[in-house]
Amino acid sequence: MIYGDGNYDEKKMIADMTTLIKANKEFWGELPYERYIFMLHLTPSAGGGTEHINSTIMGARPLAFKNPDSYKGFLGLTSHEYFHTWNVKQLRPAGIHPYDFAKENYVKEFWIAEGGTDYYGALFLVRNNFLTVDNYLQTIAGSVQQDRLKPGNRVQSASESSFDAWVKFWRNNPSAYNAESDYYDKGATLFFLLDMEIRQSSGNKSSLDDVMKAMFQRFRLGKKGYTVDDFQKMAGEFAGKNLKSFFEDYVHGTKPLEWEKAFGYAGLELVPRDTTLKPWLGAFTNDAGTGARINRLAAGSPAYEAGMNLGDEIVAMNGMRVRTADLNQRIPEMKAGDKLKLAVFRDDMLREFEVTLRNQEVPPYKFVKTKNPTDLQKAIYTGWLKTSW
Repeated sequence: MIYGDGNYDEKKMIADMTTLIKANKEFWGELPYERYIFMLHLTPSAGGGTEHINSTIMGARPLAFKNPDSYKGFLGLTSHEYFHTWNVKQLRPAGIHPYDFAKENYVKEFWIAEGGTDYYGALFLVRNNFLTVDNYLQTIAGSVQQDRLKPGNRVQSASESSFDAWVKFWRNNPSAYNAESDYYDKGATLFFLLDMEIRQSSGNKSSLDDVMKAMFQRFRLGKKGYTVDDFQKMAGEFAGKNLKSFFEDYVHGTKPLEWEKAFGYAGLELVPRDTTLKPWLGAFTNDAGTGARINRLAAGSPAYEAGMNLGDEIVAMNGMRVRTADLNQRIPEMKAGDKLKLAVFRDDMLREFEVTLRNQEVPPYKFVKTKNPTDLQKAIYTGWLKTSW
């Protein structure tokens, strides 16, 4: 069902969505419904989606279907929402089984329900040739940098982010970037690390795929909901070892994720994309008003130490008007130690800040294949991505 006009190709959309439906049926082993409806709303400001027991409602911009990148984004949304048919609507955390619509439902498992769905939603695009392996790995490389840059990941754990969803995550707290994790992003990264851990420990005889399918059978709708402990126990069964330390360190704790180790299991090496580090401001902006408004500000960054705040509207740099694109282009061309004079509107008052640039401590990354991979590394790589080495 489609509401609104758009530049979509109906036959192509149906064929691609059918591919994802078949992929999920093959993965889970069955379709837990008699009839499923995709409801698509096309409006200029539309985006996101919500899953239901046998349907989903999704939003997309009317002209998002001809551009290959935006169309992949639509397929990613479709993949995510449809995967929820099993992971959330059938396989439910105990805290929302049953769901109490009269009050808040506190749950530590949203990193599994949403983060895990993020992981598999993207992975299904790769496994079904909607996304190239190189593009997928490039996206994960970006996730590594984002994970290491975000101060909140060192403050709040994935299970705490899940539990605090009602009081923090959806409240648009201005300090969230520095004080909170994100059960979507962090959950997806934890699923990747856990997948690699299970494949490595089992000699690639088992994977997180097996865990999810077994969890669905044991805790499907009509049976009791699951807890993090249930998930940990099931993952340990397929890994062939106790995963207590993994969950204590990364799920309930804030220990830095061992990306290099995990990717090494699949024969991949994580390396800096650039040979030299670039200077950065530490303020993330979007165009608003007459300049670039700060919507995220990293604690300890040059802009932070200079006294800048969230909501500041940067209108000029070294005497010249700037927007977000200007900041993103000009600052990396400078060098560490350079001083910037930033003219800023704060509460309608014009102020000036002097910022001393430093090199960004976390570089952008890329992946390269190990030169002499073992048979196990190649098996994990091909089993994970469903592609050849």
